[in-house]
Amino acid sequence: MKARQFTRRNFIKTTALALPLFAVGSGSEPKRTMGGSDFVSIRNRQFERHGQPYFFIGANFPQAAMLADPSLPGGRECLVHELDNLGSIGVKNLRLMAGSEGSPSAGNGSRGILMRPGHWDERLLLGLDFLLTEMAKRDMTGVFYLTNYWEWSGGMAVYVNWATGEPIPDPNQVGGKNTGADHMNYAARFYGLPSAQELFREHITHILNRRNTISNRFYHDDPTIMSWQLSNEPRPGTDTPASEANLPAFYAWMDKTARFIKARAPRQLVSTGSEGMIGCLGKADAYLRAHQSPAVDYATLHLWLKNWGWLKEPHLGPQYEEATTRAFGHIEQHITLANKLGKPLVMEEFGIDRDNASTDPDSATTMRDDYYERIFQRVLNSCKAGGALQGTNFWVWSGEGSLEALRERHAGNTTYREPVDLNGVLHTDHTTLAIIQQKNAILERLAG
Repeated sequence: MKARQFTRRNFIKTTALALPLFAVGSGSEPKRTMGGSDFVSIRNRQFERHGQPYFFIGANFPQAAMLADPSLPGGRECLVHELDNLGSIGVKNLRLMAGSEGSPSAGNGSRGILMRPGHWDERLLLGLDFLLTEMAKRDMTGVFYLTNYWEWSGGMAVYVNWATGEPIPDPNQVGGKNTGADHMNYAARFYGLPSAQELFREHITHILNRRNTISNRFYHDDPTIMSWQLSNEPRPGTDTPASEANLPAFYAWMDKTARFIKARAPRQLVSTGSEGMIGCLGKADAYLRAHQSPAVDYATLHLWLKNWGWLKEPHLGPQYEEATTRAFGHIEQHITLANKLGKPLVMEEFGIDRDNASTDPDSATTMRDDYYERIFQRVLNSCKAGGALQGTNFWVWSGEGSLEALRERHAGNTTYREPVDLNGVLHTDHTTLAIIQQKNAILERLAG
């Protein structure tokens, strides 16, 4: 059977969700440095925690709450093991989802944390409770985005639909006429719709004011939460002149929403979730405006060589070198912009294929290993020099497979084998894991 192409759009079925095979820790309470705050803070434009600099090479693990759903057989056991696996390679920061609205084009049908206005999926919230508690045991922190510009988890388009009753253009509908641009422009109406904003703020308030059923902590007072993020990859629309008309509403939404969160969670950081200039119509001034609010604590950057058309030949060679040269120029641009803002910078998403875009879990990762090595070294150099770039999160942790794989194994199908997410890091990618572990160890020593 022809292998499916696994991408970020259908990640809900393809992230890290099955039982681990390599050595794991005990998950016991870690030894912490004395002094300082348990909350991640910013002092002199540098992240700090426990009285020390806070640098990190972390991971995106967006499906963790679904895995911790108490009704999923074996799910919580798998989550505990996956967190131990991540901890074993020095990962202490995770980028996670605290807002999903469900969508026909989402990988798990119409399920979302917010099922409809005023109604939340309590099983997923219990999953978040469990996730936060287990992360705290490992002294991990998380960045939680509260909605999504894209359709794979529901996102802003669902709020527009709830506010207006107008159907959502679904670019993934078989035989449909809607394009990705149709969906993007529909979703961008979110920023200027007062009724959509009212619903979104209701969700934010519900999440921030939730009391964890295990730890008894309010979410807004939990140091495990490093940052609340306005959205995953908010954009003002398609990269066309027409989208410039959305910029005033886009800027106002960034500022007002960040202030709304900061007023209710003053001890936690706030970030935008922006891709960078790519998510701001390619304009440096738009990126600066989107991040200038005093309630936005740090700047963000995402980097997608293949998605943006920079990488055309997914293997080591001259074209790969050309693409990576362009990528590092892009990083330097954003370091310069972060310096203008006077704020730290986190490259919180980047990913690249296995060799030759293979989805075979046994295929080589030579190109990815080279790319990761270069990215992590740039982060290390910045941290050593006291520069703006102080952390990164690779996309995406795939561990031992998907929710589908977990269900197959639970049903006794020990021979089940699935294609891997194009950007997914597996528990068997030993050379990649060794690079992550080595660089995190250096960062740990550097932080003191």
